[in-house]
Amino acid sequence: MGPKRKAERKVTASSSKSSTSSKASAGSVGNDSLPASAGYLISCDVPTKQFIQHMNDIRTQDKKFILEDLDAEHLLIKAKARPEIEAKVERWMDDVSVIIKIKR
Repeated sequence: MGPKRKAERKVTASSSKSSTSSKASAGSVGNDSLPASAGYLISCDVPTKQFIQHMNDIRTQDKKFILEDLDAEHLLIKAKARPEIEAKVERWMDDVSVIIKIKR
Protein backbone atom coordinates (compact mmCIF):
# COMPACT_ATOMS: atom_id res chain seq x y z
CA MET A 1 0.00 0.00 0.00
CA GLY A 2 1.42 3.43 -0.96
CA PRO A 3 1.76 6.52 1.25
CA LYS A 4 -1.39 8.38 2.19
CA ARG A 5 -1.98 11.68 0.45
CA LYS A 6 -4.40 14.41 1.38
CA ALA A 7 -6.45 16.22 -1.27
CA GLU A 8 -5.45 19.59 -2.64
CA ARG A 9 -7.68 22.60 -2.16
CA LYS A 10 -8.34 25.48 -4.55
CA VAL A 11 -7.56 28.91 -3.11
CA THR A 12 -10.35 31.47 -3.59
CA ALA A 13 -11.19 34.89 -2.24
CA SER A 14 -14.79 34.19 -1.27
CA SER A 15 -14.05 31.31 1.09
CA SER A 16 -13.81 31.54 4.84
CA LYS A 17 -10.63 31.09 6.89
CA SER A 18 -12.11 28.17 8.80
CA SER A 19 -9.86 25.13 9.10
CA THR A 20 -12.84 22.87 8.38
CA SER A 21 -13.53 24.52 5.03
CA SER A 22 -12.36 22.73 1.88
CA LYS A 23 -11.19 26.07 0.49
CA ALA A 24 -8.62 28.49 1.88
CA SER A 25 -8.48 32.21 1.33
CA ALA A 26 -5.36 33.95 0.11
CA GLY A 27 -5.35 36.01 3.31
CA SER A 28 -4.86 32.88 5.40
CA VAL A 29 -1.45 32.14 3.85
CA GLY A 30 0.01 35.41 5.10
CA ASN A 31 1.06 36.88 1.76
CA ASP A 32 -0.97 39.94 0.76
CA SER A 33 0.77 40.19 -2.64
CA LEU A 34 -0.90 37.03 -3.98
CA PRO A 35 -4.06 37.38 -6.02
CA ALA A 36 -7.26 35.98 -4.51
CA SER A 37 -7.28 32.88 -6.71
CA ALA A 38 -3.54 32.30 -6.88
CA GLY A 39 -3.51 28.52 -7.01
CA TYR A 40 -3.84 25.27 -5.12
CA LEU A 41 -2.94 24.31 -1.59
CA ILE A 42 -1.10 20.99 -1.74
CA SER A 43 -1.15 18.90 1.41
CA CYS A 44 1.20 15.90 1.31
CA ASP A 45 3.80 13.95 3.25
CA VAL A 46 7.35 15.30 3.64
CA PRO A 47 9.04 13.11 0.95
CA THR A 48 6.40 14.05 -1.62
CA LYS A 49 6.82 17.73 -0.78
CA GLN A 50 10.58 17.40 -1.23
CA PHE A 51 10.03 15.79 -4.66
CA ILE A 52 7.71 18.64 -5.70
CA GLN A 53 10.26 21.21 -4.47
CA HIS A 54 12.97 19.43 -6.49
CA MET A 55 10.76 19.63 -9.61
CA ASN A 56 10.41 23.37 -8.96
CA ASP A 57 14.14 23.89 -8.26
CA ILE A 58 15.32 22.42 -11.58
CA ARG A 59 13.17 24.88 -13.57
CA THR A 60 14.21 28.31 -14.78
CA GLN A 61 13.03 31.25 -12.67
CA ASP A 62 10.17 32.16 -15.02
CA LYS A 63 8.77 28.58 -15.00
CA LYS A 64 8.77 27.95 -11.24
CA PHE A 65 5.35 27.01 -9.88
CA ILE A 66 5.64 27.15 -6.07
CA LEU A 67 4.05 30.37 -4.79
CA GLU A 68 4.52 29.74 -1.05
CA ASP A 69 6.24 27.10 1.08
CA LEU A 70 3.83 27.10 4.02
CA ASP A 71 5.12 24.38 6.36
CA ALA A 72 6.50 20.82 6.38
CA GLU A 73 3.44 19.37 4.61
CA HIS A 74 1.87 22.25 2.65
CA LEU A 75 2.69 24.17 -0.53
CA LEU A 76 0.76 26.80 -2.46
CA ILE A 77 1.28 26.21 -6.19
CA LYS A 78 0.17 27.89 -9.41
CA ALA A 79 -3.13 26.50 -10.65
CA LYS A 80 -1.87 25.84 -14.17
CA ALA A 81 0.94 23.58 -12.85
CA ARG A 82 -1.38 21.23 -10.94
CA PRO A 83 -2.02 18.62 -13.70
CA GLU A 84 1.70 18.27 -14.46
CA ILE A 85 2.62 17.97 -10.78
CA GLU A 86 -0.12 15.41 -10.21
CA ALA A 87 1.07 13.26 -13.14
CA LYS A 88 4.75 13.42 -12.17
CA VAL A 89 4.07 12.64 -8.52
CA GLU A 90 1.94 9.64 -9.56
CA ARG A 91 4.76 8.34 -11.80
CA TRP A 92 7.34 8.94 -9.05
CA MET A 93 5.22 7.11 -6.48
CA ASP A 94 4.81 4.17 -8.87
CA ASP A 95 8.59 4.08 -9.38
CA VAL A 96 9.47 4.14 -5.66
CA SER A 97 6.70 1.82 -4.47
CA VAL A 98 7.69 -1.71 -3.51
CA ILE A 99 5.35 -4.64 -4.00
CA ILE A 100 5.91 -7.52 -1.60
CA LYS A 101 4.65 -10.93 -2.62
CA ILE A 102 4.20 -13.53 0.08
CA LYS A 103 4.60 -17.17 -0.98
CA ARG A 104 2.45 -19.73 0.76
